[in-house]
Amino acid sequence: MKNISKLGLYSVAAGLAAFIVGCGTEKITVDYVMPAKAVTDVSKVNVAAIRVKANVSGNLAGDNKQNAGLVKQLLAMRLYKEGYYQVTDDIWANPKSASELEKVLKAKDSGHGYASLGAMGQGTEKVVIDVTLDLALDAKPVKKEIPFTLTTVPYKPKTVDGVPTSEPDAKATVVENVKKEATVYEVVAKGTLKARFAGVNGGDSPQKYENTFQISMPEADRFDSAQPSQLKALAAAVTPAVNGIVADISPYKESRELVAIEGGDERVVYLLNAKAFLEVVTVVEKLDVTGKANFADFENLGIAQEAMGDFFSARDSYAKAGKLNPESQTAKDGLKRVQDALAGKKAVKSSGAKENKDTKFSK
Repeated sequence: MKNISKLGLYSVAAGLAAFIVGCGTEKITVDYVMPAKAVTDVSKVNVAAIRVKANVSGNLAGDNKQNAGLVKQLLAMRLYKEGYYQVTDDIWANPKSASELEKVLKAKDSGHGYASLGAMGQGTEKVVIDVTLDLALDAKPVKKEIPFTLTTVPYKPKTVDGVPTSEPDAKATVVENVKKEATVYEVVAKGTLKARFAGVNGGDSPQKYENTFQISMPEADRFDSAQPSQLKALAAAVTPAVNGIVADISPYKESRELVAIEGGDERVVYLLNAKAFLEVVTVVEKLDVTGKANFADFENLGIAQEAMGDFFSARDSYAKAGKLNPESQTAKDGLKRVQDALAGKKAVKSSGAKENKDTKFSK
């Protein structure tokens, strides 16, 4: 193995690299901006005016007015979290927002009138998201085997300064995998969440959209040690469907996990696993200048550049890797991945989505 200290300027990373040696392969999470699946012009969607009808039955039904409010909140929050909607701009029905607020108020001649602007100040070109929830939501006690690990550490006698005592006997530790039957609550959800576009005044909308999402309780939220609150259970049940609506009508983020590629310079692998992405770029560039970089080094360079959001450079790095090793599936997959990401950002930028301080489009 090459000596990490030879990195010179990157000697600081040696400690990180040494730590990673014993940690196994690290996963690197990369976020991608994806265009809406079904709607191309998101600028006409009014996030401030979401209408929800809820019909929930079962022993976790709760109040349907409260249920509708929760679904509306989840959808609006999720849309705004993606960063492509300036909710305040929609409320004031003006893309310049606060800078033109006084003119808007004067034009409306509405006095205070803030609430009415959100619902009525959108004009005929805006569309409203109509959501209908039909759901059976129940929680029932069931017997379930719960696996856990039982560790037993015996003690052995020991004498300290003539005084008898004891200490843990680590070598005699016994680890058992045990299953214990316990009563837990199983939460069952079954129903649909329908979403459609409607005009501001209830008529036809200038942009068409309609979809139905089947609801079932995600396995991770299906069992609970105690009966969950109604709102907790409802949120867990409808969130996957809400995310489906968001992916249909809004640009959204998608995460993938990438893993460093073995077979190249070990320093590059260590630095990549330590998430020292800039250092990876510098080291591979030096290897390239001296003619010592191989296809795996360029694949790892592409991963580092993807992690930094530099998809243009990552595209070039995967292309170089592919030329050095035409049979490399990693290079092929990486090249397609960044090309799709670039196409997605281009589609998002041209779709009417609004860029704010949390969202930057590539040039």
